[in-house]
Amino acid sequence: MRPPRHWLGRFLRSCVSGFDASAALARWEDFHAEHPRLEQADAIRRFLEQRLRQTGLVYGTPLASVATLTRHTSGGASRRRAAFMAILKVEVDLVLEVGCAVSHCAEPSRQTGEILVCLALLRNRWRLARRIDRTITRASPAIGQARLERMAQWVERDLWRQAYLAGNPLLGLPVHNSLAYVDAKTLGRLAIAYYERGLDKPALQRVLDYRDQERELLLRAMVGLTLADRPLDAGSLSVMSRQLRLAGIPRRARRRLDALARGQLEPAEVAAVVGDDRARDFLIEQVLLGAMLDGHYSQRESVYIADLAGWLGVGPEELARREAEVLAFYEGNKDFLDLFMVGSAVRFHRQRWLGRLQNSIRDNLERIVAEIASTRQLAELLKKASRGETLTRQQRREMIRRLLDILRAIPSLAIFALPGGAVLLPLVFKLLPDELKPRSFAGRDKQAGLGDDEIDPLDDKG
Repeated sequence: MRPPRHWLGRFLRSCVSGFDASAALARWEDFHAEHPRLEQADAIRRFLEQRLRQTGLVYGTPLASVATLTRHTSGGASRRRAAFMAILKVEVDLVLEVGCAVSHCAEPSRQTGEILVCLALLRNRWRLARRIDRTITRASPAIGQARLERMAQWVERDLWRQAYLAGNPLLGLPVHNSLAYVDAKTLGRLAIAYYERGLDKPALQRVLDYRDQERELLLRAMVGLTLADRPLDAGSLSVMSRQLRLAGIPRRARRRLDALARGQLEPAEVAAVVGDDRARDFLIEQVLLGAMLDGHYSQRESVYIADLAGWLGVGPEELARREAEVLAFYEGNKDFLDLFMVGSAVRFHRQRWLGRLQNSIRDNLERIVAEIASTRQLAELLKKASRGETLTRQQRREMIRRLLDILRAIPSLAIFALPGGAVLLPLVFKLLPDELKPRSFAGRDKQAGLGDDEIDPLDDKG
């Protein structure tokens, strides 16, 4: 992709002019009211993490519509460019949003300059960040605007180099997504520190150091995931080295990763460098995403993830819950993600995961039926439905609620406790005895000729 010229300044001004500060402030006030006991610094950090999840960037993918990505052309390069701009738009909005959270308000021209400072810091361009900061604090508006336009060109070149890191199974879409998430979180944290303390280098450097640790940890785990399936050949190692440079990974970390990629990396070695629960949660979530979205998912990769989870103290039920969360994200955004050739891998993983869940339901079926029998109202509602009697909307909701309460109490079926867990209930109905199976569901199965192994509960609308 050849970059356009002088795009960043116009883009930032557009983001600033279109930003709804009152809506952002209302979101922050609502969050603060829900968490009144949090200290201010911790509250802002938690708020940033919540917004990253709500915008989709926790998976490195903004919740952009396919129409947004295909508006101008159907070419793959143009779509990647649109995806890059969508990610950057969410990142810039997050910078403006944390400004509202720390009560930092400024004129639009100054806001544009402050965003440029944060973007320069994200790329470790300290001298440039200082020049931009001096411009917005000392120069007259007319002179300052012209200088900012010139300095924006230096920042945009750095940003464009990371628009889409593709061309290698290790650093294709999955790792690109994870690095985008880390960068978005880091940019938000840099903005908080800059708004509160100015160019306080020790405070800002701590944010960047944590970013570097998190990225190296992620890449170490991804190298292990790749090596679990196959060794990297000379060509892949060469491309990996180049893309690590483009990603801004420090030289020493690149050397360590290169050495690891030439050998065998066990899950225990990856887990040994995880420092805290936040790093553990980040790693499990991102490795699951990487395994699902790299266009290839093997049994060896599955074993690697299970072993890594075990070393990190994440049990099978918790791992299944996290898998479900990643799959749910894919289900909600698959049109976007399928633009990057990942659909077949996710569908394969999805069917394997559903098969495991189905087996777990079978293993606990006697307990489920016994619990239903002991819950008189639920048993009566299910029997009415099995006879083909119509349930009112309130009765249907009550039936689903009580059945979910039973399933949630079984550790291996904790997936049903997730938001949207009710969408998996057809898988349970499929296995219930006929006298407890809703007639409409049984009739639909018979008409469609589905067997036990062919059911797809995530596609069921009943």
